[in-house]
Amino acid sequence: MNVGIIIPTELPSAAETYAEAGVKIFRVRPDKAPYKNCRRCTKTLPDQQPNPEYIPHRPEECRCGVSTCHGFWAATTDLATIRQWWKEEPHANIGAPCKLNGWAVVDVDPRNGGYASLCALEGRVGVLPGTTMQVTGGDGLHILYRSPGFELPGEPFPGIDFKHNGYILLAPSIHASGTRYQWAGVPDVFHKPTTAWPEALLPRKDKRPVAVAPRPVRHPFPPAPAGGRPGGGKLWTVDDLVQHVMHSHQGNRNSSLYFAACRAHELAGQGLLHLADAEQALLSAADAIGLTSSEARNSFDSAATRPGDRRRAA
Repeated sequence: MNVGIIIPTELPSAAETYAEAGVKIFRVRPDKAPYKNCRRCTKTLPDQQPNPEYIPHRPEECRCGVSTCHGFWAATTDLATIRQWWKEEPHANIGAPCKLNGWAVVDVDPRNGGYASLCALEGRVGVLPGTTMQVTGGDGLHILYRSPGFELPGEPFPGIDFKHNGYILLAPSIHASGTRYQWAGVPDVFHKPTTAWPEALLPRKDKRPVAVAPRPVRHPFPPAPAGGRPGGGKLWTVDDLVQHVMHSHQGNRNSSLYFAACRAHELAGQGLLHLADAEQALLSAADAIGLTSSEARNSFDSAATRPGDRRRAA
């Protein structure tokens, strides 16, 4: 049973409570910036000249003696350190590195259309599994899952960020607006995320293999159903095209995107969909399956100059 942890409303006490629960935390400034490196750990001086005092090392192996030197790499559960940090700065916000805590987070930013993207995403892959959620100070949403063990695309959809290598603030941290972060449900109760990262949100190449019964080989483009578009063929929607790309395999990712882009240009020319909507959705899907931005852009743009192939548009 995942027992909730009551989080105090005062930042110093809250920081200690998270640490006692095994959550690695660090101090964050009011502008969300972590503490910067000390002189010994900075490659260049303010004038961009090489720093003669710099010693190359991995952040987690820093021995400079400055406990907040490398931002979230300084995160710890050591109570003595945490008490000292918040004694020095009692109004510091509480940051938690995602990967170092074994988390991956769906970060929804309403300023950039995050909630609309989340609705569209769940319309394609189904409702995301229930898990720990946090309402941010900016009226956004953090959806916390256990780390999938794979790297994740940073910004797969407008207003949505998959945070794995970065960090989030924890309640009761204070947003620039003055609003506090709070846990969904009971605002002062934190549940450690125990739900696995949704399979549907993994890049295609990283999805775990699932045993399925053999299926008969058939033509990759089925016959047009009744009620198709004028002139015959399937009436593809933007969601259909995105699913076609997301279900591609390692060896045919480019060709799947190219096929979908051809259909998008062809249907847009007939006034059956908005090309800008299809472009944004297909490029996001391409990023999710591991294509580089240049590969995706080249495939999409190349489709604009290719004559429609109605035999394959079925």
